Amino acid sequence: MKEHIWIPSRGKRLSAMLHLPAFLTPDTPLIVCCHGFTGDKIGANQLTLNLAKELVKAGYGALRFDFLGSGDSEGEFATDTFVAGWQEDLNNVMGWIKQQPQFCTTPVLLYGHSLGGLIVLTHQAITADVTGRIVFAPVVNPVANFRDIILGPELWGKSLAGETIANFFAKGFTLHPQFVKDLVEQDYDPIGDAKKLTTPLLIIHGLEDLAVPIAGSEALYQKYAGPKLLHKPILDHVATGNIDVLPQLIKAWLDNEFSLR
Repeated sequence: MKEHIWIPSRGKRLSAMLHLPAFLTPDTPLIVCCHGFTGDKIGANQLTLNLAKELVKAGYGALRFDFLGSGDSEGEFATDTFVAGWQEDLNNVMGWIKQQPQFCTTPVLLYGHSLGGLIVLTHQAITADVTGRIVFAPVVNPVANFRDIILGPELWGKSLAGETIANFFAKGFTLHPQFVKDLVEQDYDPIGDAKKLTTPLLIIHGLEDLAVPIAGSEALYQKYAGPKLLHKPILDHVATGNIDVLPQLIKAWLDNEFSLR
């Protein structure tokens, strides 16, 4: 079953797609999918859509959504894209899930790609609402990553000075200075936050990733105290030409950690 839903967040609405297997039990895990910077709930090369389809085939549920200003959600990318706003969006998605009677006992796991990985790692679980986390090429050093690679030093400097910037990382997006200001002022520390977590963590980071350095995922793996697994397949940042690798690794891990009984 696939169903489109709207979830209120920050005075607007998030567009989400809920995928459920034919045989849903109270113990069926639900994976909430968080896309990356300039991404959406379908994903480059339909990466996230393909993941959701494969998860359902394996008996799991999936909920993929667009952060405000991205994909089909309301809002504007330039003004609504910043980490604190994305964190609030995920909080509201989790709140919606817990309000649904069919999910009152459902194990919920978080999946995040790139900047979505930062959101997943820094999500402050309420009453143990997260059973496990999966991150693909997560941003764990956000200031350095965006300053040196994704935006570049010149655009980073302009944004820090309060200018609106555009056309970064070969994409035609526009971004207001709130994004960089939020990164600098909040000094997000996904690795430090992850040290406090004890739920199972799967990290996947491609050896050919040019957007997010793999060293960050290696440091995350070393410092994470809970059950963990790190895969380093030959993939680029969006698994170009190899989109089936991601669901295969994720399903194998889910079957081992959260096997359907």
